[in-house]
Amino acid sequence: MDEKLEHMTHLRGDTLVPKSHPRIALRGKLDSLGAQVVLLQCDLDAENKDIALLEDLQEILELLGEIMYAEVKDEPLQRSTLLGLTWAEIRKQSHSPQVYFGIRALTPPSAGLGKTYAQLNALRAAVREAELTAVTAFGTERPDLVQALNRLSSAVYILMCRSV
Repeated sequence: MDEKLEHMTHLRGDTLVPKSHPRIALRGKLDSLGAQVVLLQCDLDAENKDIALLEDLQEILELLGEIMYAEVKDEPLQRSTLLGLTWAEIRKQSHSPQVYFGIRALTPPSAGLGKTYAQLNALRAAVREAELTAVTAFGTERPDLVQALNRLSSAVYILMCRSV
């Protein structure tokens, strides 16, 4: 092809695919997640709130970048920790909020839990959408990326528990 058509984009190197390709959809979801995290950081920073949460959100941004890099380069994701917890610890804590945070499961969400909680809840929902997009894009091909997104959803839930 002498000229890249507008409905096409690079999957990797000189491999072109339609912009509707599932992996391109995943990249868009990862971009959107990063944007949501930055907006939340801006809100928290403007309100001079919760430095620890700002740092946790920065780590989430780093993970999203690592997921994107691993996907684009077709390399294994190296990270297996987030918020100072292993993937197994994240799963364990998110499944037992009563034990780890002294609260019952946080469903359904409520405006009474505050703006930060609501923003984290929206972020968690977006992470779940990205996870489903990853499953569509890869099936069983990239369990490392699907697991990282699943743990990211759980990590955001942990941040929600901490915020309450």
